[in-house]
Amino acid sequence: MIKCNNCGYLVINGMRTCPNCLAEMPENFETPLPVEEDVYEYNDEEIPYCSLRPISLPGEKEMREKVYEEGAEVYISRNNTVPNDNTIDKDEQACLFFSDGYWFIEDRSQNNSTYVHAGAGIKLEPGDIIKMGDRLFEFNVITKKK
Repeated sequence: MIKCNNCGYLVINGMRTCPNCLAEMPENFETPLPVEEDVYEYNDEEIPYCSLRPISLPGEKEMREKVYEEGAEVYISRNNTVPNDNTIDKDEQACLFFSDGYWFIEDRSQNNSTYVHAGAGIKLEPGDIIKMGDRLFEFNVITKKK
């Protein structure tokens, strides 16, 4: 995430314009935190869950993170994230799925409004910020004992 030089809004790395004020973002910037490769390491006694934590807007109270377990596809919508946020599709905004030891996200919104660092099957890393509608979510991985 980088701050927009025009309005100070937190913008996902790689976006060309600020979603808040539509100012152009710099083409070259440094990623504030290095991305680790292959951060998922599970033993046979652990189940990989993931979580999405809505990042509160100014004036909102902090919201709880939602935890999802691996196996089935998890369809993300307004109903199971932030029910009062009309910028998130009410039926299907995105799909989280676990495959070959990694979590992925796929945009399913009607107007292609799900963004992660950059569609179709984006590999997620802990700490990634996902934008759905006008809302930001922090993605993380949690392991639980079987």
